[in-house]
Amino acid sequence: MLRKRSIAVFAIAFLCAARAACAQQPPPTLPLPGASPAAAASPSPAPAPSLAPAGMIPATVALHTTGSPADPAFLETQIRGVLNRSIRPTLRPGASVSYGPFVPWPLLPLVPGQTAAVNVTVTITGDAATAGVTGTTTVVIDNTAVPPATPAVLYLSDDPEYLQANGLVFQGTVDPGRPARLYYYQDDIGVPRDLDVVLTAKAPARVHVIASRAGPDLDVMSVGHTVSRDFLLFQRAGEGIVVDLEPGKPFIVRHDLLLQGEVVAGAIDLQVLNGEGATVSVVASAAGGRPEAYLDGPRIPLDGHHRHGRFDLTNYGDIAATYTVGGPDVSVKYGGTTPTLRNLDAGDPGRDYGDYGVVHRITFTLANPTGDEHLVYLYEKPLGGPVRSTFFVDGQLKELGCVRLRQPYWLMTYRLPPHSTGASTTLTMTDGGSFYPIELGVSATQPIAYTPPPGTPDGCSPVVSAPASPPPSVSPSVPPSPSPWPSLGPNAGR
Repeated sequence: MLRKRSIAVFAIAFLCAARAACAQQPPPTLPLPGASPAAAASPSPAPAPSLAPAGMIPATVALHTTGSPADPAFLETQIRGVLNRSIRPTLRPGASVSYGPFVPWPLLPLVPGQTAAVNVTVTITGDAATAGVTGTTTVVIDNTAVPPATPAVLYLSDDPEYLQANGLVFQGTVDPGRPARLYYYQDDIGVPRDLDVVLTAKAPARVHVIASRAGPDLDVMSVGHTVSRDFLLFQRAGEGIVVDLEPGKPFIVRHDLLLQGEVVAGAIDLQVLNGEGATVSVVASAAGGRPEAYLDGPRIPLDGHHRHGRFDLTNYGDIAATYTVGGPDVSVKYGGTTPTLRNLDAGDPGRDYGDYGVVHRITFTLANPTGDEHLVYLYEKPLGGPVRSTFFVDGQLKELGCVRLRQPYWLMTYRLPPHSTGASTTLTMTDGGSFYPIELGVSATQPIAYTPPPGTPDGCSPVVSAPASPPPSVSPSVPPSPSPWPSLGPNAGR
């Protein structure tokens, strides 16, 4: 007990000494050698106020896709798109955003009914007045089955083609039960400006969107070609997104900054799944501005070339012909002025010469009534000037380089068995920036097998780039080996 009491007394004494020491004033700070007294007495600088964040990163974002399947490249593009729509409106002036890495990587294709979650690192870079932000957001993807729909109406926005003012460039409605397609082709020749494609609705609506896009770029033929090729690919697989529209909340399908001379183009299929309908608008605004201010305004002046309108797509674009061995060559034409789409507005002078935005389905019945095997050739022939083309021939993608001369260029070779009948079906879409009409035909004479790749001296595009598919590695006088006969019977190739 005595020992414990001694320890307690010692502890109390130590605590009192410590408190006394804490209560004493510290000695004055002496100036450093060579420092002035004023400098020594200056207080420490106050900490800088914290900067506002350059933007906001959401924890999760929902993405509704379609496609059978939705392939990885398409999914990556849509992930970046949904992040842009969520994050860019929060960016402070001078801020920028970038994405990556994606986890998991590589992305895997999604079939209808599947879901996936992708973690994306988001980096928002600020300026002197804002603080950069880095974080991870989870994009939750569900791939929904949506029945395909054939558009009944085509909207063409190529008037004015050359943008010289800000405002509403084009606007059209999409009604329930009446799917629509928009094809737009715009070029900026003035100061830099933004171009937006916007969906709006007066009441809640759910819309299926299949869209291809290209540009901004100075190479107009490559822009037009990319739009047609990608649109055919997306449409065949049903690759798109499902968008939920709310009144007063415009949905940005596309946003780009155009510099002088740059062109953008795109094709969009729109189907209302639920709701009363939607409106699609093309808007030009000042660089860094917003399109909402122009959605209810007047259209900017037209250029007088009448490349605009609302056209009837019903039963348009389906072409058929029959080739018989021993008979003359057979061909069809598309992309000209006759026939052409009917403008649904009788008083509107707008027209779609060239069939821009039309998907043509061309079926050749191939008949061989003889007792011998014969080779026949599917070809294209330019009639209006330089042209690039994308064809799906019996489901096979065929991209040609630049063709200029009015002569047949090889597409496909068929070996027709004796006493056989079958069909070859081609899907194609005219390219913005190319010249039409064009001839597609069947011949027993070998066509030219080589077309110049883009970017070469005898090609179309001034920008050197690798062709999407190399030309046949044969001399111009020898076509490639014939493809297997695709199918036989009255419904072959359908």
